Parts: sequence; structure tokens; C-alpha cells
Amino acid sequence: MIYIEGGTKSQRQLAKALYSFCSKALLIKKPIDIDLKIQDVEHAQAWTDHEGGGKFYIDIEKNLTTDQFITAFCHEMIHVIQHLRDKPISEKEAYQLETELAEQFKVLNKD
Repeated sequence: MIYIEGGTKSQRQLAKALYSFCSKALLIKKPIDIDLKIQDVEHAQAWTDHEGGGKFYIDIEKNLTTDQFITAFCHEMIHVIQHLRDKPISEKEAYQLETELAEQFKVLNKD
């Protein structure tokens, strides 16, 4: 489940669609809860924190373009799957996979 605070209505709708897409694309089978805040984020476009037990916190910069928002959300969801698989958090892996994941989302969600 995703809980969203802040951002515009369109950003919140986009985040819900991205959560659904990424959960399927990344084969997330465990129940997870994500508290997403769309707000001013200092020194980054986004970040993720893991509390344990399937509970995650994601902050995304509110002033990103739509494309940047999609890519940042995908990047953070890659970190979520790294946590769930007890893998080391790898920025290299997240940067390698974010673009492919974002492009798949855009293709599936063309108007």
C-alpha cells in the first residue's frame, strides 16, 4: 500500500500508477507499505529509508519535471527491492535499472 502526502493532484496520481507498475515489474510479492512525501528535498531528487518489516519511507522533490519524477520514483523502488531481497544498497544498480523501468512505464502509459 502507498500513502502519499504533499505534491500536486497529478503527482499523487502519477505516484499511485508508478507504485502499481513498479510492484509488478519488480515482482514484489511481499506486502509492503510506503509512506511517500512529495516535498522539498535537500541535496537530492529523492531518497528511501527502510524501517523493516516491509515499511518504507520515500521522499521525492516536488519541483521535478514529470520525466524526472518518474525516473526518481523508479530509482527509489529499485532500492525497495534491494532491501526486500536483503541485497546491499547499490546506487550503481539503481542508476542502471531506473531508465529501463521508467521507459517501460512511459510506453505502457502513453495517452
